[in-house]
Amino acid sequence: PASSLKPHIKVCAHTDCSSRGSDRVYEALRRTCSEEMDIRKTPDCFRFCREGINVSVNGQVLHRVKEGDAVSRVRGEIRHPSKKMDGVGSRSLDDLDDVLDGLVP
Repeated sequence: PASSLKPHIKVCAHTDCSSRGSDRVYEALRRTCSEEMDIRKTPDCFRFCREGINVSVNGQVLHRVKEGDAVSRVRGEIRHPSKKMDGVGSRSLDDLDDVLDGLVP
């Protein structure tokens, strides 16, 4: 299939995720899934550094991905996409402000 039809996977290669081993996660995905997915490393930070290694699956960010569970977690997200909560650019500041207002009595 054409690359544009494949799921888009981005592995964070920014400082924190890189120091936690994002290169190993990227290589595990590339070795196993490169035929079925468009897998890339990105230097762009997803802004969830404390929860890394972070991997974006069609815009939805998976946190704490490890080399040993990367393939199953990414495939699971593709099969059953989760509700967009931590998607890259999924919420405006106004939306986030409304959520915070709802949390504070």
